[in-house]
Amino acid sequence: MSEKVRVLLVDDDPDFVEANTIVLEASGFEVISASSGAEGLQRVEADSPDVIVLDVMMENTDEGFAVARDIRRRLQNPVPIIMLTSVGKVTGYDFRPEENPDFFPVDVFLEKPVPPPVLVGKIRELVSKGGE
Repeated sequence: MSEKVRVLLVDDDPDFVEANTIVLEASGFEVISASSGAEGLQRVEADSPDVIVLDVMMENTDEGFAVARDIRRRLQNPVPIIMLTSVGKVTGYDFRPEENPDFFPVDVFLEKPVPPPVLVGKIRELVSKGGE
């Protein structure tokens, strides 16, 4: 039997983490969570997730971007990062990671709220790309 895909949720909203943990576990994923960027970085190193789902606005309005850049610098093997946020609604900016990969070092950028099937589908898509 193969191991479950390990997903790290990094978000300071406990309701978001709880709801998405339920959805992801029901979809067959193992879920690890962190409530801050600093804790997320610790969990990346301690738990070796297969995919990271990262919020932008936590202690600072752009904390998620700094965390994503730090993850990319620290890890030899890149881990897919899905950035979920409502920062676009708050700021009016349309974030496109492919246009500035140094500032947005993520694989997918999705605006909250994300329907559960979309999140599950993106995670599966990124994991299957990594196995190619």
